[in-house]
Amino acid sequence: MPQHDQDYAQRQLDGLVALMAIAEPDVTVLPFSGTAVRMRYSGALEQLDQPEVDEQGVEPGLRQTGQITAVLRLMRSNQLLRSSLNIIMNAGVQSAFGFAFWILAARLFSQGEVGEASSLISASTLLAFFGLLGLNITFLRFLPVSQHRDRLITAGLVLVGGFSGVLAIGYLILTPVIAPAISFVAHNVWLAVGFVVLTIGGGLSSITDSVFISSGKASFNIITDGIVGGVVKIGLILAVAGGSTYELFFASSAGFAAAGFSSIVLMMIVLRWRPKFSEFRELLRPVLKFTGVNYVAGVLSLLPTLIVPIIVLDRLGKDDAGYYYIAFQLANLIYTAAFSVEQAFLVEGASAGIITRSALMRSLRVLLALCVPAFVLVLLFGHEILLAFGPKYAVHAALVLVALTTAVLPIALNNWSLTILRLSNNLRAVVWANLVYVVVITGLAWILAGHGLNAVALSWPIGTSASALVAGTAAYRSIRRQRSTPDKRNRTGQQAAATQ
Repeated sequence: MPQHDQDYAQRQLDGLVALMAIAEPDVTVLPFSGTAVRMRYSGALEQLDQPEVDEQGVEPGLRQTGQITAVLRLMRSNQLLRSSLNIIMNAGVQSAFGFAFWILAARLFSQGEVGEASSLISASTLLAFFGLLGLNITFLRFLPVSQHRDRLITAGLVLVGGFSGVLAIGYLILTPVIAPAISFVAHNVWLAVGFVVLTIGGGLSSITDSVFISSGKASFNIITDGIVGGVVKIGLILAVAGGSTYELFFASSAGFAAAGFSSIVLMMIVLRWRPKFSEFRELLRPVLKFTGVNYVAGVLSLLPTLIVPIIVLDRLGKDDAGYYYIAFQLANLIYTAAFSVEQAFLVEGASAGIITRSALMRSLRVLLALCVPAFVLVLLFGHEILLAFGPKYAVHAALVLVALTTAVLPIALNNWSLTILRLSNNLRAVVWANLVYVVVITGLAWILAGHGLNAVALSWPIGTSASALVAGTAAYRSIRRQRSTPDKRNRTGQQAAATQ
């Protein structure tokens, strides 16, 4: 190696030593154990023997494999990044099977059957979500530190399955009034039983996702939700081709149910979970407030997704509703990146027992690394992506897609801040942020509907920015408060975790 290159390499090494020597230590307040200090660096770096290099100063073979090796090493060492990517991959696999399913549905069933079946599917999915009772967030927060993991999981499965079933029965009773077109399900015992069972399966699928994520096994959700659920859906729709509305509903919902029931089997094999049906009340009492608040927040966060399409359909017509639907589905794939980091960050923070500066910065870097490229990709190629759905979508939905995609940045900041608030047990701020989210988005959508679809789409980046401002301000205050009173950090969360 030339002398000036050797000098440059030595200066780099000296600089790295200096930076590591002055780097602040990781200071962690452990539950019931006080402060633990782990120095990031102790001792001098050794000057290793230099390997043979080529004329450009690169070790032979390193140029081809260095970048891949670095990426794989980062994946192995960064649990948050690995969990986030697994969640995103799961969403991608589900979306791929979902698009294939609806393409087949459009070709194998009439438009009327597709419309009625989509109503049943939407109802079952929504009931399963309400049946979660907020326990999906509770599992992410408390399972990593629970001393009674099997009992907590069993309690969650029983509650979610039971409440989802009760909601499904109540919906069937009310269908003659609220949904006469699909009330035929309530008049047939076997169809009604199938609807209830499939709704329960959908709820179990969602809650078991949180179990795998909190256990650091998010990759198994790709197997259950993505592969098992997707293959079952595609196989069943081919099997019932030319059938009735209910058979189309069955093909779709059976995929979610199959994912839920296969997840339970996989939990017993991989996580060695065993059902334990004792002390449910004592186990859940310490986390009831956390669960209830997050349930309310989750319902609030769902409302704009349900209300804005109704506003578009009512004020602008069915064509604009179709353009909006496709644009939102594409944007929602990008939103998944922000949601995935929130889930992984919540698990990491719960496991550590404290919100460390390193965890904050690492999660923020992962958020930006996932969301910014996706945002730029849509800006550059959004028109071409929409062309795959037809030239009309490329013309009428291009600006809508850009506006909706712009919301991914405030959504990322909002979810990042909400995670800090949940780890800090600042639950009131979580509700207020989600309330602002609902009011601003839906209110602006109604006001701007008179100016066209592009204007309605602007309600999302504006509304999410307002929510991010509220959540971010509260999160900043929570962090400042914890730093000024380190002995009281996460006291509420620690007491709840201790009882688990």
